[in-house]
Amino acid sequence: MIEVAALVRSASPPREAAAAELLTSELSASWLASCAGLVVAEVIKPLGEPDDVVALVQLWTGEQPAAGGWAERLLPGAAAAGFDVSAWLVREHVLKQPVERQEPAAYPGTVKLMGTAYRRDDFSPEAFFEYWRTVHAPVSASVPGVGGYVVSELLEAIAGDWAPDALIEQWYPDEAAFDRSGDTPQAAAAWQDVPRYAKTTGVFWLLREHVLAPPPATGPGLLEGGLA
Repeated sequence: MIEVAALVRSASPPREAAAAELLTSELSASWLASCAGLVVAEVIKPLGEPDDVVALVQLWTGEQPAAGGWAERLLPGAAAAGFDVSAWLVREHVLKQPVERQEPAAYPGTVKLMGTAYRRDDFSPEAFFEYWRTVHAPVSASVPGVGGYVVSELLEAIAGDWAPDALIEQWYPDEAAFDRSGDTPQAAAAWQDVPRYAKTTGVFWLLREHVLAPPPATGPGLLEGGLA
């Protein structure tokens, strides 16, 4: 199974509220009949710069386009619609099972924190993700309100020039729960740990998911006794 993650930006800021609807329509037409999972997570609140990101698109598929063909195959009308796309082939490290995206009807108010992450220069990719799984994840997962928790390792860039090492996703019951979590000692401890393995240049957004096709179930995450 191939998983693709894409950050979609408005080529002509400011971003428009209708942009996610356009993306959803195009992706549905292109992929819904053939994919194994498809999620469009709409940005509802930028938490820093850049603030022109419209959505995170995630696709699960058995299709393997020809070399160099992913960018056009993923969102064929992106440029014409005024979008810039950075996309990657990814591997998920599941720390807590993201039941919110597998059963969206059961979690109607859910929001998702998403961000980019960059490893410190003195950390190899292997050491970076090992620290995250074994040291940082238990700290950050203890923040009140955190439900599903997934870190996507970016394996290969297939579109655009954005070059983080990972994407982080954490699900919260609603926006109020997310806001409350930021004032807790657990959140402070998590942020204090970040510079011990990562750069502090990551950017974060708050999103609302539109699950067009539920992706394959992950099973329990590493912090729940599963395999990350």
